[in-house]
Amino acid sequence: MTLKELEIGKSAVITAVGGNGALRQHFLDMGVIPGAEVTLAKYAPMGDPMELVIRGYKLTLRLAEADQINIEPISEKSITNTPASAPQHMSHPGLGEGGKFHPKGSGDPLPEGTVLTFALVGNQNCGKTTLFNQLTGANQHVGNFPGVTVDRKDGAIKGHPDTLVTDLPGIYSMSPYSSEEIVSRNFVLDEKPKGIINIVDATNIERNLYLTMQLLEMNIPMVVALNMMDEVRENGGTIDINGLESMLGVPVIPISAAKNEGVHELIDHALHVAYYQERPMRQDFCDEDDNGGAVHRCLHGIIHLIEDHAKRSGLPVRFAASKVIEGDSMILSQLMLEENEKEMIEHIVLQMEAERKLDRSAAIADMRYSFIHKVCNQTVKKPHESKERIRSEKLDRFLTGKYTAIPSFIGIMGIVFFLTFNVIGAWLQELLEIGINR
Repeated sequence: MTLKELEIGKSAVITAVGGNGALRQHFLDMGVIPGAEVTLAKYAPMGDPMELVIRGYKLTLRLAEADQINIEPISEKSITNTPASAPQHMSHPGLGEGGKFHPKGSGDPLPEGTVLTFALVGNQNCGKTTLFNQLTGANQHVGNFPGVTVDRKDGAIKGHPDTLVTDLPGIYSMSPYSSEEIVSRNFVLDEKPKGIINIVDATNIERNLYLTMQLLEMNIPMVVALNMMDEVRENGGTIDINGLESMLGVPVIPISAAKNEGVHELIDHALHVAYYQERPMRQDFCDEDDNGGAVHRCLHGIIHLIEDHAKRSGLPVRFAASKVIEGDSMILSQLMLEENEKEMIEHIVLQMEAERKLDRSAAIADMRYSFIHKVCNQTVKKPHESKERIRSEKLDRFLTGKYTAIPSFIGIMGIVFFLTFNVIGAWLQELLEIGINR
């Protein structure tokens, strides 16, 4: 049975993910992994695409894509654990306070006069543009990235002329699926910004943290801007900020970009980690105990093999190792591995696949989502849906319903035509006639 055949309101477990190349990798990066549970929410009015609920967020797939995903129906979804009680309030650490992230203190500061360059990275619809506007104000320059028609916006942080923030396109992962993802990844790898500001939607944290984990692997000083925290609080949710940044190994700043809350603290931390080049304290997310540690052994074996190549190519070794396992052609070409090294890597990966009972790309994606699940279980109490969202969904169900969508469209268009020609249009016509006659 494929996902295309699932009925509305029914749930299933994904058993296999089809597709080829970048498209299949995109499925995996979105959390469509064997073993994941999925529920069909609804179809579009014309029957395509379909809206699914997976890993706590909503995903839209075309029927042709859903037909490549095999499933096994289940009667009940498993219960997702959440913290038994709301995290206790604790003050947020200051800049470098107590060597929280770097026990030996801050790193060597950059030379005076160095322009602190930042990459602003985040998923689509996470408030990235709003935050960029708050950071830079009117100090913005708009253009295109070289060779592609992808918008590039740069600007200095207000009050800090020796900074430059580049607003990268909204992406879901660092896999080369779309031109936006290629541009964003190449900017971080090639331009080597002094710091990364990773904006995360706090109301959809499970989905957003996948990109965060890939950014941590790049070993660049980083702060996480946890956006829309006002919505989380107002709807009964809580996030243990100190616990979250302890597990991620980078500063996590709760903000509301739309209300300009927490932005000044975010700027202070971003400038601090960039100036002192305080890199993430954690890049290793594989668990030696999970599933026999197959992914852990595979990753660390490949890290030792490619370490010298990654250093010569200027690539972060942990990020390069995970991409080598996934078969990323761009990274493999940059590493310039010898044939015997490629053969050794292939043997290591094949052994991991046999032990893990997942193909290489799915195993890496599952490792990341397993860590995200652990983080969210320990630090996040999810908010309930807001009244506005519930009202919006009820309206959507009526306006896009199978039997009500077309009549609704005809009714709305009828009202528009009536107002245009019989009310507003007639009134404007009378005004024109009065003006012409005079």
